[in-house]
Amino acid sequence: MHNEHSWIGEKAFGEDAGALVTVAYEAHRDALRFMKLALNDSRGLCLLEGPRASGKTTIVQRFAEKLPGDTAVAVLDGNRIKPRELLSRTLSQFGYDTGLESTDELLKMVNVFSVQQARRGVPPILVIDNVDRMFPSALRTLSQLAEIIAGDNQFGLRLVLTGREGLRPIIESEGMASVARRNVGGFAITPLSLREALLYLHARLGACGVNNADTVFPVDVCDRLYQQSGGWPGLMNQFAIEAIGRATEFPLRLSDTESKDDTVIREPSRAADEFSEELPLLDVSDSVGNAPPRFVISKNGKLLSEYMFTSNKVLIGRSDFADVVVDDDYVSKIHAVVLFFSDALVLLDLNSANGTTVNSVTVRSTILKTNDIISLGNHRLKVMNAPAISAEMKKLLENPDTIKMKSLVESRRANAQKLGLAAVDGKSTF
Repeated sequence: MHNEHSWIGEKAFGEDAGALVTVAYEAHRDALRFMKLALNDSRGLCLLEGPRASGKTTIVQRFAEKLPGDTAVAVLDGNRIKPRELLSRTLSQFGYDTGLESTDELLKMVNVFSVQQARRGVPPILVIDNVDRMFPSALRTLSQLAEIIAGDNQFGLRLVLTGREGLRPIIESEGMASVARRNVGGFAITPLSLREALLYLHARLGACGVNNADTVFPVDVCDRLYQQSGGWPGLMNQFAIEAIGRATEFPLRLSDTESKDDTVIREPSRAADEFSEELPLLDVSDSVGNAPPRFVISKNGKLLSEYMFTSNKVLIGRSDFADVVVDDDYVSKIHAVVLFFSDALVLLDLNSANGTTVNSVTVRSTILKTNDIISLGNHRLKVMNAPAISAEMKKLLENPDTIKMKSLVESRRANAQKLGLAAVDGKSTF
């Protein structure tokens, strides 16, 4: 790219671009409405969930900017924060530089200020982004803050907590009871639609001075960036910067959006899609009355989070594109996929660099059972609520190394023919 154009990527899509323009898409607006309603509730607490790059940070920052001028608000990044830092930074953003050293003294100061403000009718608001990455000691301090009462069962401090999917188990864990009691529900952020993605990309280019965004990102390039990112704004920014960096002229071409690393991210997803087209996976909504499968995720023996299946195909990996993000150097960007059938939970390793281990045995593919342990680097995923395995699947389980896509497909087709089940669009109806 010529030097006179090289700045466009960072200015429109870089870390500092958020201050330039905020594109309010549907999920963004819905999240802001939910936060407002939740904080107007007497319990005054809301949870905002979404994967990395889903726009949580931008949403809470815009929420804080829209608050009335007399509302004291603190917005903190909870990633690896410690109790004293949590309290001192909260007080600092509330307008107090106390110079106190003791955690107990800082906690008392936050308590006094919160009660005073609440009794005046303007309780302060504490927003903690990435609450799922806080140290346990800081989580306990957060629980103490949630206990502040201003009188007549009025809470002294309003709380907004954000994290990745599976935030609720952390809030309901031991030591967080005071937070859990206040919980009025959570909001799960959804990605942009294809149309919203086009508007998003063009609005950011327009904000940095590009009069005709089509001269940089034509529609087909926008479509490709949407496909690569899955509609998540943070990933779209990343891919947009990379595409501009590879381009030699404007407008960009589809070839500018391709990279070796990008192929690693997308190809496993397509393979899983092809598998799901061959096999009739279970609609998770059909499992009403039976709890869907879930993973209990831990690292070095410490509980991190839980993931509840909301889809019949769950990607696991280090990339933000994955459904279950495992932030571990030994985990590939897209490491494995788990497929949810009515009579089996099937795990497939997607040619990962370091392999996948289930119950201390390295596997390429296997059927998962309740209490199985999937090992990925220093992380462990414990399987819960796996469906009961049918007789057909038990036969395959006796020879787990032979569990391949082809054998599963052929088995299902044979079973469908034997039962005389109808097919719809080439797919079995069960």
